[in-house]
Amino acid sequence: MDVFNNNTVQNSDCSHGVVQALNALSRFLKFQKSLGNVSITLGLDAFHILKTWGTADWPPPSFAAQGPETARIVLVDSEGTFFSGHPGDLLVKMLSAMHLTPEDVYICNTADNDLLSRHIITHKPLAAVALGEKACRMMKGTDESYANIRGHFFQYSGVPVMATHHPSLLMKTPALKRQAWDDLKQVMACAGLTRHDS
Repeated sequence: MDVFNNNTVQNSDCSHGVVQALNALSRFLKFQKSLGNVSITLGLDAFHILKTWGTADWPPPSFAAQGPETARIVLVDSEGTFFSGHPGDLLVKMLSAMHLTPEDVYICNTADNDLLSRHIITHKPLAAVALGEKACRMMKGTDESYANIRGHFFQYSGVPVMATHHPSLLMKTPALKRQAWDDLKQVMACAGLTRHDS
């Protein structure tokens, strides 16, 4: 019976917190309206929270990372699978072509833009690679077409970031591997890594 009562209290507290959050949002919107603001622009992170709240995508995954924090190259994985499965095997081969190993890079998922930015600012890697569209959009904070961004550097917290295809997409569409390799050669040149043109 005590366990039931404890669960009831926890659920009640959670519901109370949701009500408080909704009331605070309502007050904020009324205040904005009183100022004459008829529309509010949401950042991508805030929009994602509102869009996924209460769906199977909620709560969002926790931030996960592996590798040396002082690594010269940071990889941001749209799918958060890192080096697992066939896409992970391909990612290891991609790194090998760059004369790197999984132990040479810092890799993280896209769960927390603030933590990623803090890591980049603190450790100042030479370059970062956004693997896939989700990572690219989070880091660039844009609605621009992924096709227009891929293959080009953009700045993120003072570090050049290359947007390229995720290994899982390369598994499905091998014809894109040449594009990905061209992207990674640019990263090698930017970071001063020894390269070859095969």
